[in-house]
Amino acid sequence: MSSPVKGVSLPQSPVKGGTPTKVPGTPADLTQSKKSSKTSSPTRSTGEEVQRFVHQNSDDEDYYTKPDFIYGGPFITVNRPSPFLDTMTPMNLPLQGTFKKSFAYFSLKDRIPVILTKIIDYLSRDGANIKSANGASEEDLNNFMQSVVKLKNDLVTNKDYDPFTLDTPNAKKWNIWIENQDNKKYFNNTWMFTECYLYRKLREGCELTKGLQNFDYFEEQKKSAFDNNVELMCIVADKMVNMVHKSEKDKRKADFVTLLKICLWANKCDLSLSLGSQVNLIQAAKDATEKLRLNPPPPPPPPKKGKKGKGPAKDAAPQAPLVISHDPFQMILDLKDKLLVDDTSKIADQIVNKADAMMKAVNANTTFKFKCSCHRLATLAGVPLCKQEAPPTEEGKEATPEKEAKEGKDKKEATPEKEGKEGKEKKEDAPKQIPCPAKMTVPQAVMFDIVCDNTGYELFADLCLAHFLVAQKIVQKVRFHVKDMPWFISDVTEKDFRYVVNACTNSNFSKEASSGVTEGEGGAVKVIKADNLRTLGQQWNQYLTDGVFQIMAEEYWTYPHVYRDMKKYDPNLYRKLQYAVAILFKGDLNYRKLLGDRNCNPTTGFEAALQGFIPAPIIAIRTVKAELICGLPKGRWDQLTAADEKWMQTGDYGVIQYCPKGEALKVADRPCMDYCQTCFGVICPEHTDI
Repeated sequence: MSSPVKGVSLPQSPVKGGTPTKVPGTPADLTQSKKSSKTSSPTRSTGEEVQRFVHQNSDDEDYYTKPDFIYGGPFITVNRPSPFLDTMTPMNLPLQGTFKKSFAYFSLKDRIPVILTKIIDYLSRDGANIKSANGASEEDLNNFMQSVVKLKNDLVTNKDYDPFTLDTPNAKKWNIWIENQDNKKYFNNTWMFTECYLYRKLREGCELTKGLQNFDYFEEQKKSAFDNNVELMCIVADKMVNMVHKSEKDKRKADFVTLLKICLWANKCDLSLSLGSQVNLIQAAKDATEKLRLNPPPPPPPPKKGKKGKGPAKDAAPQAPLVISHDPFQMILDLKDKLLVDDTSKIADQIVNKADAMMKAVNANTTFKFKCSCHRLATLAGVPLCKQEAPPTEEGKEATPEKEAKEGKDKKEATPEKEGKEGKEKKEDAPKQIPCPAKMTVPQAVMFDIVCDNTGYELFADLCLAHFLVAQKIVQKVRFHVKDMPWFISDVTEKDFRYVVNACTNSNFSKEASSGVTEGEGGAVKVIKADNLRTLGQQWNQYLTDGVFQIMAEEYWTYPHVYRDMKKYDPNLYRKLQYAVAILFKGDLNYRKLLGDRNCNPTTGFEAALQGFIPAPIIAIRTVKAELICGLPKGRWDQLTAADEKWMQTGDYGVIQYCPKGEALKVADRPCMDYCQTCFGVICPEHTDI
């Protein structure tokens, strides 16, 4: 029998006794150092027992469909259970890379390797500039590049997760989470955990260097994304300056609804979906218009006659325009049929009503008259009390009776002027009577929270909504929750947030309108300018200075956990969110975490899909870029899937969903987040985030 492996001599007779003869250089030898292999139970071939060699832990996903080699016997097909199934994600299962017709599999196999390759190319192409801008060495650059290459290789070959080598609390948490995973391979584990692990491991490559600690490998792409859509921002800014003026109820509601929808379609600017390629909505609109003209929709049905031929015929449905506008306000009308769930009217009414009620509670709140109850809460929770030690003397020893007597004599000798002066200073230095966050059941201000997604035009749209809510006195403060590291290419970090605000403030954009619209009848083409964009940017900077806008970057937003587990992994953040009048979650990643990254029935209601995560009323706004959704009318999912089975991967459709329920804020059964870190006595430090 000829050998299937060149240069390897194989035995010519069957192996007896069920034990294979070890042949140096065979696949068994080659894989033994890499993976431990197991053999199947003996089988018979031509009357003799033989034993199969099986790659028990093969990294090759297609290995399970290939024939296994039998020592001393012929090739036969061995049917092994494969973790990879040629199907979509089954209903009610987590999204993961083992379903080969799913977007999760496609992302891990094709999309993310391209993203990592682009980072490697960027490091190779612009290495000199990167080193100069970050004060990094050639060794730093090479080490980071090698870590990205290894990460990509481990992904495409479906290796086990590597533990983190950083000696930080965050890295230690990740190592515990990795250890607790039932499946530790990239494709075999849940898509959420693997994706978050990949971006966190990517960051570790920088953290392990000396000069690239603060390097954002996505920064240039994010800046270009902003520049490519400044014209859209100018168009919105020109109308925003009128929206922020105090208006009557109906107009205020209409503007609220409009801004929510602008926030939705701005979510199309997602660089992770485009693999880092720039998303220019103006060019995208032109491309869509050309495609529509080449493949026009069928004409509307003919007008229907009145009943039994009597009465006038009804008007025919108007022909849809064969033009897709890039104007954000026209886009809302053009994409009306693409908005699958629209709770904007309900949101506009109920948020305003809830904010009014909360405003009354805040104004009537008497909590601030009382001292903090940290010690009482600590006792209830069984936490040891902090001790307020007496201030040390000059010698560093405790005060003695003799010294106390001397100090008393000195006090008596103090002059009235001196005593008055010291008393005044003491009064000024006295801490404010700030209540403990664990005790408060009413916030310090009416707040609206936005859990951000992408920077650039999408963040601009979020800022416009926040500005409107404050200017119309619906809320007093807006908290923006951003990522604490570069994440999913275009996700907002604090640095990105400040860049967008400053770029708006300093913009000198001026250009003829891409739509060709003219000034007046037969006039010249309208020129789009950044005058009002600068006005908005200046106001946003002032809001940041005054604390009306607050940027918050908690670690939890880059954890691999879905939101129903927030209480378990970050109870302090959950409590902070409870102070909000509502929480707006932007984008697809947040939507996946809200739904537990599980392929639920598409007709499941939004509240049920949240699986108990209701710290406050929740708004979800996303364009659909992953195969999970809820709240659809019966039959709608089937209709869309029949027309295009990949409709959930394109970002062409969107939802704006609302759950009005929120968990009641009550006195916590644990001490506040500051307790026992530093002894503040009976007074907590002032919290600006509640």
